Amino acid sequence: MPRELANWLGPQRSRLLSGLILGGLMVVVLLIAAFSGESWLSRVIALVFWLMLAGVSWIVNSRLPDRSRPQLWRSAGPALGLLAWAVILPRQGLFFAGASVGWLVLSQFVLRSRVRMEYQAAIRHLRHNEFDQAIEVMAGLIEAEPLDPEHYRFRAELYRLSNRVSLAQSDYERMIDLVPDSSAGYMGLAEVYAQTGEFEKAYPYAVSALERDVQNWMSAYNLGMIEDRLSQAASAIEHLESALKIGLSSSRYLLLTRLWLARNFYRLGDHEAALRQLELLRNERAGLQDWHLILSSDQAAPLRGLLEPDVQLAERLLDGSAALDVFDH
Repeated sequence: MPRELANWLGPQRSRLLSGLILGGLMVVVLLIAAFSGESWLSRVIALVFWLMLAGVSWIVNSRLPDRSRPQLWRSAGPALGLLAWAVILPRQGLFFAGASVGWLVLSQFVLRSRVRMEYQAAIRHLRHNEFDQAIEVMAGLIEAEPLDPEHYRFRAELYRLSNRVSLAQSDYERMIDLVPDSSAGYMGLAEVYAQTGEFEKAYPYAVSALERDVQNWMSAYNLGMIEDRLSQAASAIEHLESALKIGLSSSRYLLLTRLWLARNFYRLGDHEAALRQLELLRNERAGLQDWHLILSSDQAAPLRGLLEPDVQLAERLLDGSAALDVFDH
């Protein structure tokens, strides 16, 4: 599975998607090997592919924001319908299966929306550090579609990158007004306050984000990070271990999670557990390289003050220039 897709889906959905596709293909191969020539075989194979497509659509749907879900089903729905006809009329199965695949490809062009083009334009400006122009694009989109929370989320990210924190806060607050049951606005406010070092203000928003999406590793990770800053050792360990259990998406997050766990075990006087975390930290050298690359970017300015000291501390622990007692300071 491509790394970008795996990172977007998250560890649990990625494993589920991989298992679904590989399992479905294995079933098809076994059916062909065991029952080649049987009259019912093409119908069963079409059913397996129908179940695979339905499963893939459901997994992607669970990750998409609400605004993007109708477009997914405008693409997947007709394709599923055509595959269903391949089950019902197996003699024409090849025709309907081909039509299903053809529609999936064609729909990517037919259903491409104006919103998608607006986001692409904003991203092009972002790549050239043209924050004002990117924000202007999103402002026009928000004026046209003022009830879509995803537009505010993206503009808030642009405001954060350009260090206009109060405007980012306003957009996240607008998201909460629009979708109070979603975790995204609360997570955004927690991150903004953490970015400015206001961890006491960040804390209740991080709690609210996790309450609304308990299976989101990022919510647990952010709350654990904020509790680490507030020296709430037991709670930090609980939420960081929860993030590990859900599954972190890359080595760079694992690197900092192991560091924070070691520090908080040390705060509780459990030096043995802290040392175990430092041993596990050694497995995440790739994450250290990722952080060096990310923090060297112009667009990483909001992260540097928040995370760079921890990245530097992790590097010292990995190269042996610091030991467990570094947490005394």
